[in-house]
Amino acid sequence: MASAPPSGSAPPSEEGDPRRRLAEYETLLEIGVELAGTLDRQRVLELAVQHAERLCRAETGSIWELDEERGELFFRVVRGRVAGRIRDLRVPLGAGVVGAVAASGEPALVDDVEHDPRWRGEAAAGFTTRGLVAVPLVARGRVIGVLQLLNPVGRAAFDEDDLRRLRLFAGPLAHALENARLHEAEKRQFRDTVTALAEAVEKRDPYTGGHIRRVVCYSLLLGRELGLADAELEQLWVGAALHDIGKIAVPDAVLRKEGPLDVAERAAMDRHPSAGAEIVSRVRSLQPLVPVVRSHHERVDGGGYPDGLAGEAIPLAARIVAVADTFDAMTSDRPYRRGLGPETAAAEIVRHAGRQHAPEVVAALERLHRRGEFTLAAGEELLASLSGHPDAG
Repeated sequence: MASAPPSGSAPPSEEGDPRRRLAEYETLLEIGVELAGTLDRQRVLELAVQHAERLCRAETGSIWELDEERGELFFRVVRGRVAGRIRDLRVPLGAGVVGAVAASGEPALVDDVEHDPRWRGEAAAGFTTRGLVAVPLVARGRVIGVLQLLNPVGRAAFDEDDLRRLRLFAGPLAHALENARLHEAEKRQFRDTVTALAEAVEKRDPYTGGHIRRVVCYSLLLGRELGLADAELEQLWVGAALHDIGKIAVPDAVLRKEGPLDVAERAAMDRHPSAGAEIVSRVRSLQPLVPVVRSHHERVDGGGYPDGLAGEAIPLAARIVAVADTFDAMTSDRPYRRGLGPETAAAEIVRHAGRQHAPEVVAALERLHRRGEFTLAAGEELLASLSGHPDAG
């Protein structure tokens, strides 16, 4: 596969040289194919900025995304030494160079930003911007963002050839970005639907309000501490939300009982993991989550249910949900007992490491608890970052 020219090399697009122009088009085509090959929005953005900087030999680049609800542009990805200082910057639609590009749908080529009336210093204090080139990202007939490059390397200014090249590049980038956005929206809708279903089932039990949400938050914190990738955390999210879905098959008299369960009632309650697994298995998109739902009450010493699995035979996601579920159950009030404090609950879980709970998951809880990060607030923050909300990116 041909690669884009390295930073500092001559651009392969000299006017009047058909061979170089053809090489440029081949490079742009291959970049477009690479962008179209992933639905991971962050990956699309990072690849795009890297390639754009190389194509036009720019010092730094950024992609601004349009938040249509707020009428603002915000940094979705930015590279270079000022990145940390400008990630949270927002620009109203129509303001500044990037705002004007987004509002008009027309590109901008600025040789000297200080003499451009639109310039607002979007980069950052302490960073000198000499010139820029910015093009709108248009998908489905509407502007969804702006691709901007700052400061040409090894020359005085960006030129019309840079602008032409960047406009060609913006086409496949915009469509790849929109596809990734739609994919994220579908995943978010799927998660929301699953969570709503699980919470509807939860409402049958008047004593566990908010349990699903809390178990999801605690599970995600543990998963991240254990090094799970975002895609794995998203799967864990849905699995944790569905872990008690089988309680829909538990009689109300058992589910709503205010005191401890007798032997027969406990047997009925203990059937909920296998009942939940059966329900989830009927939905094709949820089938990968069957092991989480079925095995979240297994014990690493083999004394759990419904299958008596032990150690690593229990799926990792189920081991994680088991700890999160137990922590929330211990810290929640019930009609027949008061919930334990977080310190006491954590210490009790640690005491059962290697018997009831997986040692590596318990160790993750210990680390988080020691740092003061095993909290609902921290879990909600992680939940928001995975949800794809603009402010989370």
